[in-house]
Amino acid sequence: MTAQGYREQSSVGRFFSEMRRGARNQGNVVFALIFKELKNRSGGDGYGLYSLAVIALEPAIAVAGMAVFFYFLRRAEIAGVHIALFLAVSYLPYGLVRRSMTSVPKVLKSNAAFYAYQQVKPIDSVLSRFIIETTLVLFGGVIVFFLLWWFLDLKPNFDHIAELIGIFAMMVVTSFGLCLFLATYGTRFPVILRVSSGTSRALYFLSAVIHPMSEIHDTAGEFLLWNPLAHMVELLRDYALGMEPYAGVTLSYPLGFMLFMLFLGLTSYYANRFELLKK
Repeated sequence: MTAQGYREQSSVGRFFSEMRRGARNQGNVVFALIFKELKNRSGGDGYGLYSLAVIALEPAIAVAGMAVFFYFLRRAEIAGVHIALFLAVSYLPYGLVRRSMTSVPKVLKSNAAFYAYQQVKPIDSVLSRFIIETTLVLFGGVIVFFLLWWFLDLKPNFDHIAELIGIFAMMVVTSFGLCLFLATYGTRFPVILRVSSGTSRALYFLSAVIHPMSEIHDTAGEFLLWNPLAHMVELLRDYALGMEPYAGVTLSYPLGFMLFMLFLGLTSYYANRFELLKK
């Protein structure tokens, strides 16, 4: 190998070495912010721990409340699926998106004091809060399915486990792009956070969470097809419960929206990163 080849190899080696070192440093920053967030939420006493427990149990509480409401309406099943299991599968995507629109975007302002440290970037705050909220939602989902299996002997169909993991991964990436976009512009223009908070409540009815799209009027169904979250919910019920998705539901539409949302979130942050440091 020539001397020039050795120099090129050395340059490439230094590049990857610096990449690894930078990723390790940012990982340490994110871990520290996660630890700080959990410490603040726990408050160092039992009341804070109770608060964390309630947040983790939110999916179970929501599913139980909706199931009781349907029982009062004398509807125990939807398309042959027990109502509690139907709601448990449907609620998880909505729960993650809702927290990405409400809780996560507010973290940029609450962690503003840490941006004086050169190694702490605004995106680290968003990522740390997003990891916590995603973990809480998924942990809450595990609790819901465990309780359904333990007390009612109900469980999803895991014949399509790879597809289920793919839909959840798509849901997580979409939610991260969404919360990064809202955090960036919501910090600069607070009215955006108020609008997104109200919109998140409307998504409960616009994402086919409490009803399959096949049971609504055709015109309304065509309208809901514009919502990529509705596609993900229908596909989750298909893979987990064997329920036939609504005509027009595709994998390509939410996949394309995921890539668009991630691109929009990253470019929005990059274009406004210096403005965020001034807030």
